Amino acid sequence: MKAILDSLDSVDAALHDHYKEVDGKFVLQIDGVRDHPETQALKAALERVRKEKKDLVTEHEEAVARLEGLPDDFDADAYEALRAAADGKEPGKSDDRLVQVREQLERKHADAIGKKDTEIAKLRGTIERLTIDDGLSRAMDDANIDAKHKKKLAPYLKAIGKIKLEEGDDGFSAQVDTDMGPVSLAKFVSDWAGSDDGKEYVGKPKGLDTKGSDGRHVDVNPWAKDTANLTKQGEVVRADPGKARRMMAAAGLSEAQINQRLNAA
Repeated sequence: MKAILDSLDSVDAALHDHYKEVDGKFVLQIDGVRDHPETQALKAALERVRKEKKDLVTEHEEAVARLEGLPDDFDADAYEALRAAADGKEPGKSDDRLVQVREQLERKHADAIGKKDTEIAKLRGTIERLTIDDGLSRAMDDANIDAKHKKKLAPYLKAIGKIKLEEGDDGFSAQVDTDMGPVSLAKFVSDWAGSDDGKEYVGKPKGLDTKGSDGRHVDVNPWAKDTANLTKQGEVVRADPGKARRMMAAAGLSEAQINQRLNAA
């Protein structure tokens, strides 16, 4: 399956729900995209470009510092004459040599830093789109949003939620600013799904490990208050710790509580 398509004409109709339309193209929704090699490669490229920009800024600041350290009565022509005499050459003629050197340095570094800023913006934009779109799709699955509504709900949830990309030691994650403080994307979608606005889009579960009327597999959250099930919790933790983490976050558990339960398994 291709990750990005111009149209879904060549794709089996049963797979259409796995694609999401983004900027006129259809993007495959991939679980675990944060750990996907392509995403990791983007993150590595972003870190490399940031380091290159930092090195350029440092080089520019050091060069400017050297120029500013020259005395007020510094004579560029006299300096060039001494250098030329030492090299056995005729001195160059320039009353504004020092100013020219400074301007050349500033132009060189400004252009290079500008290019790095553009490259960083493009890489971060790609990572942000993948992280937020994938996280939103998984959060809707965890909240049992009916798959047929996901495509139209994604832009709506983005519009009502102040979703932002956070960068930490473990990589990138999506968080939502609320009146009660920042929450995970899973918690935000779970709360919305339980509201009057979101209830109509939630699929109807028929019990643990059952299928909905359209044949989709329905995962009932065993950490949710109304469907709590200790046996099922243990099964999910052992089978898929990542899924267990998302379900616990959707049920409102704190990061410390989630880590405690995963480490105890």
